Amino acid sequence: MNINRHVSRVTTLAVGTAAAAAMAVSPASAATNWKEVNTNATWKCEPTMQHSVYPGVGFQGCVVMNAQGDAQVVLVVTNNGPKGVRLGGSIASGFGSSTTCADSVLNPGFTRGCFAPTKHVTPGYVYESRVTVKVNDSVQHGRSLLTARG
Repeated sequence: MNINRHVSRVTTLAVGTAAAAAMAVSPASAATNWKEVNTNATWKCEPTMQHSVYPGVGFQGCVVMNAQGDAQVVLVVTNNGPKGVRLGGSIASGFGSSTTCADSVLNPGFTRGCFAPTKHVTPGYVYESRVTVKVNDSVQHGRSLLTARG
């Protein structure tokens, strides 16, 4: 059987300059939608990219899908650099798993994930998602992630 596939294009969400200027840096770990990351077989991730301005800070986009066809996109950031960085970002998804990642601090030696909401993925469609990370006000985009449910 031939199933028509559609690609839903999404525009990457930008984090506003005003929010960056208002960001307060504190020694606390990442807050709000930033959480510890524990991956397993349900996680499909793009290769880790090193931030072009801050070596030692790597990031990647991941899609986590359950057996019921629900999925969420996660922006994963690791700081292997020598000092803490101000962190923010966004997730844009064609299936609705999109969010703005709260401004926070990521200390050296830590990995955190910004979790977008879980949404249902319609069978027979291919969706595009993209993550964007902001490290000390320097914005970098991840690769496109494709999500499909057979």
